[in-house]
Amino acid sequence: MKVYIDITLLPGVDVGLHFLWEKLYQQIHLALVEVKDVNGTTPIAVAFPEYNSDNLNLGKKLRLLAESQTQLEMLDIQKWLARLSDYLHITKVREVPENVLAYACFKRMQGKSNIERLARRKSRREGIDEAEALQKLASFKEERINAPFIKIQSLSSGHRFRLFIVRDTIEKAVVGRFSLYGLSSKATVPLF
Repeated sequence: MKVYIDITLLPGVDVGLHFLWEKLYQQIHLALVEVKDVNGTTPIAVAFPEYNSDNLNLGKKLRLLAESQTQLEMLDIQKWLARLSDYLHITKVREVPENVLAYACFKRMQGKSNIERLARRKSRREGIDEAEALQKLASFKEERINAPFIKIQSLSSGHRFRLFIVRDTIEKAVVGRFSLYGLSSKATVPLF
């Protein structure tokens, strides 16, 4: 990653930080969908410079990273975030510093905590009805994730869910593609 844009969230009395994260990330996701490739991935990554797993906090800053200025310009993030402009500060495209000491994977973590969702999935996969799937999952133990998250609404299903974000710190850069949430379990972003 060679260039980046920082987006700082500016919560106020009338608009809280969690609400802003929800609205901002929904728009980021939509923008990334517009620049996806045939494999459903993107060259644009996200990072959370103020990420704090101990406090389950993402901070107030989101960073968009790419290999080239052209890739970030094609994203046209100003257009996607225009309606939030009173609550965000967006920098111009900047170069990543050369003295990067570490890298990170920001990845999505999904827990097995919603038995109804698991039953729907099981019924589709095994060709059984949901009642039978629920019965097969009777001994299911809920799995909780202890990580910062952003509430998101799926535009395809209409369901609201928590997008849990986990950071793994790594010493060397790993090149790769990113999901339509800007996350990856393998590809890294520089920490600075």
